[in-house]
Amino acid sequence: MSESKNSIYNLSRDYGKLFRLICGGHRIAAWADTFSMKDADGTPYRDICEVRRSGDYEIMISARGTGYGNVWPFMKEEGTEQDVFEKTCKGCNLEWIDPVPAAE
Repeated sequence: MSESKNSIYNLSRDYGKLFRLICGGHRIAAWADTFSMKDADGTPYRDICEVRRSGDYEIMISARGTGYGNVWPFMKEEGTEQDVFEKTCKGCNLEWIDPVPAAE
């Protein structure tokens, strides 16, 4: 389990577990790096967002109409749905709020 500094949430980068949860119909809260806003030192701001799946190769990582990463049917050539999803999560530095964290 990974934790951001000053986080009170159980944050995770276990994208395999996240994929299984969204495939089970869950909508999960997460944090992603923004693309356009950065601190003075170049560190991207983080935004809370929702991760949800509506069908095969149809996964959205978004907040208030802003997409931070998506998986679409045309991406099937890039690999399995889970592989493409995990690559997308890494690309936006996603950390998700694990509702049932593993025991430490």
